[in-house]
Amino acid sequence: MKHTPVGRSVGEPAALIDRLGRLRSHIVDELGKQVLVEQLDKYTHDDGSEGPFVPGLVVRPTERGQVVSLVAWCYAHGVPLSPRGAGTGTVGGCLADHGGVVLDLSGLDRIIVIDEPSMLVEAEPGVVTALLHCQVESRGLLYPPDPASLKTCTIGGNVATNAGGPRACKYGVTGHFVLGLDVVTGTGESMFVGHRSIKGVTGYDLARLLVGSEGTLAVVTGCVLRLVSRPEHTATLLASFPDEHNACEVVRACFHAGLQPSALELADRTCTRLLRDSPALSGVLDHGDAASALLWIEMDGNVPGVTRAAERAQDACQTGGAIDVRIALENDERERLWEARRALSPALRARYSGKLSEDVAVPLGNIAPLLERVRRIAHNHQLEAATFGHAGDGNLHVNFLFDRERAADGLERAQRAAHDLFTAALALAGTLSGEHGIGLAKRSFLPLEQSRGLRGLQLELKRVWDPGNILNPGKIFP
Repeated sequence: MKHTPVGRSVGEPAALIDRLGRLRSHIVDELGKQVLVEQLDKYTHDDGSEGPFVPGLVVRPTERGQVVSLVAWCYAHGVPLSPRGAGTGTVGGCLADHGGVVLDLSGLDRIIVIDEPSMLVEAEPGVVTALLHCQVESRGLLYPPDPASLKTCTIGGNVATNAGGPRACKYGVTGHFVLGLDVVTGTGESMFVGHRSIKGVTGYDLARLLVGSEGTLAVVTGCVLRLVSRPEHTATLLASFPDEHNACEVVRACFHAGLQPSALELADRTCTRLLRDSPALSGVLDHGDAASALLWIEMDGNVPGVTRAAERAQDACQTGGAIDVRIALENDERERLWEARRALSPALRARYSGKLSEDVAVPLGNIAPLLERVRRIAHNHQLEAATFGHAGDGNLHVNFLFDRERAADGLERAQRAAHDLFTAALALAGTLSGEHGIGLAKRSFLPLEQSRGLRGLQLELKRVWDPGNILNPGKIFP
């Protein structure tokens, strides 16, 4: 969906071009030419469908002081600035739709310290999430947030969107592990918000305010993150069911039985059919051809506890009508089960030339009604739908599918279906986004969930943090 820039405060394009020229000279003189990025193509998109938006300038600093200088200059001269991590987001939150500068934070990529006694890590925003995982796990610790793009996404981007992942089922999302943040406000003022202690109620919780703010309030230049002990043992179950209702009932049954899965993932009948026809499930499940829904259930902890929990989860699946349940205790076998889950997105992309992916969340008791409404919405708009994701916390990824070559209006119908999906999710006491954020893609839908007064209050907060409206202008709010 293309968007016309709104709220532009930098004057006519010629004036912005002149300011960018002066900014380039300032950067060369003050920061050094090496922080300028000349190849702009990769910055016109993220991993979603928004764009292309070509930035006037891309700057990749390597030191915090360079960020302070850049933001202060942009504030003084009214130049829009869009912070960016690895560009793995899906809602256009890092795109320069107002032109101006893209601030590529991937150059701030140091893990400052892993404080084992305090179970903390201090890291810059450009650290790749998977790298942080490896570093802390080698010391017997765990940083739980595990978004699907963890091999490429960065900690700063995770903070900006409050990213989750499968392990959010037990451990929570990124915000649950952020204790403090080094930030630069929209005026170029540098400050630390939050604390390094596990508890702290001094003043307002400004660190929590900034988590999920999508770069609209401040630029994050450093993170203090809480760690937990690395579990000694993990077990993974993959269960197949004759229909989606059975699978949803088992999700409920697991929690009511007192189980605490570290991950609980669901695939609907469209996804299950695709996996059945691909090598992903080959030899993994017996009677897989009869399956119309799948659940991945993972337990972690000590060996006796995990063994018992896996048995109870297997009992819950079988009582709930599972056709087959596979339990994997060894890492290689567990990886084989998760390969099927990770194969979903590639399988959908390969099968359908048109795909609009949305991210909604509902209370656990409303997962089954949401799936039913998704099916009805897709039928009404003559589309197919595939739903999968984090059933353990009610966050599902709904994909509306079509053939671009055969249906010229496929995207338009998918966008109308998305509107109906958002209406349905809200009617089921849910929300527009569970973990992907609002960005550009969903900003026009925000009034469906939030009143004018609530949006106005948040815009007042933005004016305090960013009085010049230079930080990611136009994101989140219509």
